[in-house]
Amino acid sequence: MDENSIGDYQLGDSLTSNDNLYSDCEVFEARHRTTQKQVIIKLARDVDNANREMEILNVLSHEFIVKLLESFQTENLRNVMVFERYPRDLQDVYTTESLESNRIQKFMRQLITGLEYIHGKNIIHRDIKPENILVDGNDTLKIGDFGLSRYADSNVIMTPEIITLWYRPIEVLLECSNHTTAVDIWSAGCVFAELYRRYPLFKGESQINMLNKIIKVLGKPTTEEWPTMNDLPIMQSIELDGSNLKRYEDAIPNVSEMSIDLIKNMIKYDPEQRFSASQILQSDYFQNEDTSERNRSRDPPDFP
Repeated sequence: MDENSIGDYQLGDSLTSNDNLYSDCEVFEARHRTTQKQVIIKLARDVDNANREMEILNVLSHEFIVKLLESFQTENLRNVMVFERYPRDLQDVYTTESLESNRIQKFMRQLITGLEYIHGKNIIHRDIKPENILVDGNDTLKIGDFGLSRYADSNVIMTPEIITLWYRPIEVLLECSNHTTAVDIWSAGCVFAELYRRYPLFKGESQINMLNKIIKVLGKPTTEEWPTMNDLPIMQSIELDGSNLKRYEDAIPNVSEMSIDLIKNMIKYDPEQRFSASQILQSDYFQNEDTSERNRSRDPPDFP
């Protein structure tokens, strides 16, 4: 068997991102040699991480979650996962097309419905971002890449170096090690805003730069809105600075009031006060037609 094949699959182009410093896998397009079915092959380097991801994927079965077709181990003990292949991800969609508000609403309903199911299984995805949200030809969305996912457990210390920087919630940036499903809600709120902006909401270059950008939009955090903020050990050695002014509307202009209200309830400083996935689906935004203006601009926003 040649080096460009694994099991019954012929490997194609590599999809591995060199930008992801925490990736422990290689990803390839592939084709089944008998059926010619196109798939995605994920080769995991770390056995424990691969087993954890497969364990989680095997308990998930939902219309808005990518399907694990099969998994096996190669002769040299590499763990292989085979997934359905989708033509685009959500970033591809919004960068090439100007999205109407009802289409954004459809994408968000599917994303949050998928998260409601995942969270109902006591699982945290921990890497929600447009590149991990796959889209088929009918605009059906699939949440993918569960490589960083974990079961929610208050007794397990989790590393802060998870969740792609631009979608990393404030408590994780401040090195909180007790992650809850609220981290996914923050990330999904960032995705929501990004679909309107056609550009990431917090495109920070470092942890400090991210904090500064967040404070520009949400205002300087206070213990009134985040009572447990000073319980984080790092808060004994740093001081968050900035204006108290909240500028959601400046960061996400020309969108409806109910859209802004929902984003505010998803991107909140206090994780315990963020809406749950179920609360989001019951919000006014999903009970009414969205009247937000269509954003046709391809220019990066000026703020934050």
